Amino acid sequence: MFIVSSLLILFFLSFKFLSNYIKKIRTGDPNESDLTYWMFSYDFKSSNKDWVPEDKKLRQRKRARNALVFALYLNAFCIFLLLNSFAAHLLEVIVSPQFRYPI
Repeated sequence: MFIVSSLLILFFLSFKFLSNYIKKIRTGDPNESDLTYWMFSYDFKSSNKDWVPEDKKLRQRKRARNALVFALYLNAFCIFLLLNSFAAHLLEVIVSPQFRYPI
């Protein structure tokens, strides 16, 4: 249970750091804001109907930001799994109060 608790704290801190970092960086896309930090760059709809190719630097910044958003999603999934594991360990301790060494 100690390992799960320490991993949970580590993942929560990394989630907070990643979300703050993604909010801070800007790629140059006018659709970005602090409220849409969790969205991939291709989730935004283009306002003009004519397709205009983007600058190579802008595409690289969007790709890097998308990788960070993907890491944020993986982090959230790991937090979900760890919270479930922590709840299972906690319920096991409540149901069987005898002392056992944690696995």
